[in-house]
Amino acid sequence: MKTEKYLPGLAMLVAISALATLAAMLLPEYIGSVFIAVLLGILINNIFNIDKDKFGPGIELGLKKILKLAIILLGAGISFQEMLAIGGRGLLVVVLIISGAFGLTFLLGSLLGINFKQKLLIAAGLSICGNTAVVTSAPIIEAEEEDIFLAVGIVPIFGVIAVFLYPLIGGLLALSDNVFGAWAGTAINDTSQVVAAGFIYSDAAGRVATLIKLTRNVLMVPIILLVGLLYNNNNSSETDSTEPKENSRPDLVKIFPTFILGFLFLAAVNSLGLIPSVLAENLDSLAGFLILLALSGIGLQVEIRNIRRIGFAPLITGLSVAIFMAAASLLINFLIF
Repeated sequence: MKTEKYLPGLAMLVAISALATLAAMLLPEYIGSVFIAVLLGILINNIFNIDKDKFGPGIELGLKKILKLAIILLGAGISFQEMLAIGGRGLLVVVLIISGAFGLTFLLGSLLGINFKQKLLIAAGLSICGNTAVVTSAPIIEAEEEDIFLAVGIVPIFGVIAVFLYPLIGGLLALSDNVFGAWAGTAINDTSQVVAAGFIYSDAAGRVATLIKLTRNVLMVPIILLVGLLYNNNNSSETDSTEPKENSRPDLVKIFPTFILGFLFLAAVNSLGLIPSVLAENLDSLAGFLILLALSGIGLQVEIRNIRRIGFAPLITGLSVAIFMAAASLLINFLIF
């Protein structure tokens, strides 16, 4: 594997991280370096239209690999007691929100004339794990290129908006770190956006948000299987053929977010008291640095011009589902945390 192809993108992430850190020193503390890094990325990408072939591999490496490593390292500062206390309650909220998001997507999608495959992809992306769920579901339901583009275009829009809007609302409502972290972890779709919103609010909120999002990520396996089942049932009801139509079966090993195992391993070691406090602090600092570095790439993937291609009906459906998830999650988490 040639490492040279990653260097331009990584260099850009480092530069944005450094600028964000310097700017954060000059601005009020509540703004934070992660917020600035995401905003800088959006501005850079949409003003200069960066070369995706040149910078894309390094940016993807940051969002997909470096962020996962940072999340694994966060496990060194979390005990199983905290996981059970936070993750258990969070799981209940996640199941309720996912169910509501699927139901609302299908209701509005049917009223607005969105086809079945698009409804499945939008529901999976918004409710569980962002574009990862969309891309994983697409071959299972034999989605066309336009179906995939529509879902991939919609899902990040509301996640990026949430990165900026959630901390603002949380501050206005004076939400505790636990409530805000649980809110972000259950209502924002993509892992990187959850981590960004959480750490913009506070380090403690970022840890809670990450923990609950990991709980939610595990549910991607049954959700993808559900998507395949819904598609097969819909196919059988629309065709007169007695022979079932073959389609791609999900690879459960590939679907499962294996980096969670690394997080659980370090949490288990920490729960046994085998990680010295000094080492835990150093790992926590390293995780913070890697999180900022990785999240600098979120804005670099936002292309405002693509919004016009999506269409009115899918945007309204996505917006309605995003608002429902935000409102319902906030209310439930406020009551139980």
